[in-house]
Amino acid sequence: MFLTLDIGNTRTKFARFSEEGTVLESGNCDSLPETTGCKAIGVANVGNAAFDFSATPVPVLEISHKAKLPFTIAYQTPETLGADRLAGVAGAAFLFPEKDLLVVDAGTCLKFELLRNNVYEGGSIAPGLKMRYRALKTFTERLPEIGHRPVETWIGDTTETAILSGVQAGFLQEVTGRIGAFLAETTSLQVFVTGGDAPFLAERLKTKIFAEPLLVHYGLYHTLRLNGY
Repeated sequence: MFLTLDIGNTRTKFARFSEEGTVLESGNCDSLPETTGCKAIGVANVGNAAFDFSATPVPVLEISHKAKLPFTIAYQTPETLGADRLAGVAGAAFLFPEKDLLVVDAGTCLKFELLRNNVYEGGSIAPGLKMRYRALKTFTERLPEIGHRPVETWIGDTTETAILSGVQAGFLQEVTGRIGAFLAETTSLQVFVTGGDAPFLAERLKTKIFAEPLLVHYGLYHTLRLNGY
């Protein structure tokens, strides 16, 4: 059995895989899950959660540009690449080998990652959905912070619905526009959507996408195997 940890800015997610790559269990965690029977742990860490791996005899691979990956990296500063970005692209590459890929990670940040001709070219980072709500509260005197709930109209008739519709319309149109721009350059792209706000996007995007909430974990599992674990 293999354990994977996606330590993000907002929460930490875990998954357990069989040796054959079947997901046995997944969820959120606040501390290191039980490692009995675990052969190795794959970690993507971009958050502040403190996990002490020193007390466990299980080998730990923290994914980075130094690990063996199923693609080459053209990013000019690979040492600054977020581990979750690498793991997401690795997961997509293992699920659809030899394909040109666009990974849209709608988490704390909204990230786009492009893999073309098996070369990771880079992408973009922008505020995520919940960060946009918080920014309106933080940088204004009177606007409230609104919790996310989907709305079906883009015209708000109260301050709350105006914020909801404005944030969601901007977010959705940004994603739609960016996907369209990538597809205009590379029509054969397979588009993946992952992250906490992936369901919101998956229900609204008209582009053919592959929604996979455990994409980072698949990337960690397959990277563990690729590195000999």
